[in-house]
Amino acid sequence: MVLPFLVPLPIADSAFPSDPSSAFPATDDEGEDEDPEELEVEAIEQNDTKRRTVEEQRQDQGTSVRPEKIPTGASKNVQVGACPHLGYINGLCYTCGNPQDEEDVSGVALDYIHKGLKLGTSEIDRLRCADLKNLLRERKLVLILDLDHTRINSTKLQNISSAEKDLGIQTAASKDDPNRSIFALESMQLLTKLRPFVREFLKEASNMFEILHQKGLDVILGAESVAVILDDTEFVWKKHKENLILMERDHFFASSCREFGFGVRSLSESMQDERESDGALATVLDVLKRIHTIFFDMAVETDLSSRDVRQVIKAVRKEILQDVDSSVTHVVTVDLGTEKARWGVGNKKFLVHPRWIEAANFRWHRQPEEDFPVTAPKEKSGEKGNAVAGKKETSKDKENAAAGQKETRKDKEENDVSSQKETRNDERNVAGQEKDDAKENVVATSTTGPADS
Repeated sequence: MVLPFLVPLPIADSAFPSDPSSAFPATDDEGEDEDPEELEVEAIEQNDTKRRTVEEQRQDQGTSVRPEKIPTGASKNVQVGACPHLGYINGLCYTCGNPQDEEDVSGVALDYIHKGLKLGTSEIDRLRCADLKNLLRERKLVLILDLDHTRINSTKLQNISSAEKDLGIQTAASKDDPNRSIFALESMQLLTKLRPFVREFLKEASNMFEILHQKGLDVILGAESVAVILDDTEFVWKKHKENLILMERDHFFASSCREFGFGVRSLSESMQDERESDGALATVLDVLKRIHTIFFDMAVETDLSSRDVRQVIKAVRKEILQDVDSSVTHVVTVDLGTEKARWGVGNKKFLVHPRWIEAANFRWHRQPEEDFPVTAPKEKSGEKGNAVAGKKETSKDKENAAAGQKETRKDKEENDVSSQKETRNDERNVAGQEKDDAKENVVATSTTGPADS
């Protein structure tokens, strides 16, 4: 868009009364051949007339411009209206050259158009209105298109995995092939890979959209009502979620998978890539075509300037699962053991993994349920080890218990035998004592008998 930088108007000849050309007008008596001085006088008079006409028009509109030089003499008392300060470059008004008021902080910085450029709010509104008219006249919308993970995927050379090195990915990036999709940016120490179908996508999308690459609608010279955002990061667009079409991230390189916590082999390590026919960009291009067709539908009686692409996006989203009624048809879970999962199986409902919803969101159409089954969770190796250790400990405990029982029986038997031996010894001792007592009695009797007699 060409910005309306105002060009100073030519200075009137009345501002220079000492100019001899203005004191000697041309006459018919001087002949048909006019000298250069006469032509110059005529040109000045014509410019003077044009200038007065423009000034009158601007005064009627309540605006005026400040000439490059304040005139002197008879015209120095001419009243010049206040400059509206439509915009600034490096803090100076590009119309009058005065510095920006410190209290005047309104406006929008447009550094991506010209470094240091800032337009006032009123000028931004005027330009957006004009831009909207031009877009609708050309039957185009605005497409704000993200770069990394949407159209390309990049990795630093130092982050290339050993598997990628063994496959010669750097060699492939250095080939002089105009149709290659991977490039080596040596000055930045990067490898960059184009997403499949990106060239065709840009070519077809440019016929329907004015493509921009800025992170924010506030700095875009376009109305929100005609802007579609294509990005893989949702939180960047918190204020404009209704304009956003969320893209599935492109994780071609191993470093990209690691960055987002995916412990799997990358596409580069597997020597695979998205299919061009039904990959992410091909899918979203169909969605953009659908949105464009609905927005510019001539059968709708509403004026184009009053239509809103956000309502169109919302309507297209609803078409994804339009055949799913309001009753419960699916149970989304990751665990087969939950009560809801058992209820779903018992009532013959679709049991699907949460990725089923994610896929429908990215692919913009209902996905086959059988491609997203809920599987039983795998038993972790640590838990298996603990279970085995537990079994071993249980067996050991049983062995200890058995050993304890054996020791108890042995102790009992030994104690019983010892008791029996002690009892028998006691009996023998008693018998021996009785015999000794009897002998003593006999001896005593035989000793005392004769004396008594």
